Amino acid sequence: MKKKVLLVDDVKLFLRLEETFFKRTGCEIMTAESGKEAISAARDSKPDLILLDYIMPDMMGDEVCKHLKSEATTKDIPVMIVSTSADSSDIDKCFAAGASEYVTKPINAKEILAKAASILDVPQRVHYRVEVNMQVMGEVSGESFTALSRNISRGGLLVESEKDLADGTTLFLELPLLPERGTTNFKGQVVRRDLDQSSGKYLVAIQFLELSQDRKSILAEFIVKAG
Repeated sequence: MKKKVLLVDDVKLFLRLEETFFKRTGCEIMTAESGKEAISAARDSKPDLILLDYIMPDMMGDEVCKHLKSEATTKDIPVMIVSTSADSSDIDKCFAAGASEYVTKPINAKEILAKAASILDVPQRVHYRVEVNMQVMGEVSGESFTALSRNISRGGLLVESEKDLADGTTLFLELPLLPERGTTNFKGQVVRRDLDQSSGKYLVAIQFLELSQDRKSILAEFIVKAG
């Protein structure tokens, strides 16, 4: 049975980011945009985890948590509070209200999913894929080729290519991830390929190799924007 996660935030941008981070965990995702809506959703749906914004216009996160912990039907649901505040008094309030975890914004996908995976007892995904269509320039064995990306993660990407690239092939890529910074060069290796019978093109899974910290940062920024 799928684990259920309730995401609560009055800012739609953060809800969308959180959904992006959780959508490939295999969990069922629900959302709420206020404290009262969160309490109602928790009563009705009995989620396995609630990711709760601390600062909301109708009720603060610690108040919502207190309500949930005071009711028999919701008291055992783990609550992870997400906040822009790193003030120790705010953190203490949330743990006193019954929160299981406290995470500060800006949202760090790896941190949130690691904590959520521990609470939910589900595997943590290291890489988070987002669908994106962009032209990829590449070179292999001195020959250039072009491809169209299908999706990308911090660990690699899936492309559609007319060129048959054998498993294990090492290649070099140019990706237009952040236009203001031009194209970014990546070294990669083919880890899987399949022929798409409908288009006659190859679907090629490429793993990034030898990622520098700068390339990791560019990938992370692009994935958050694209997601």
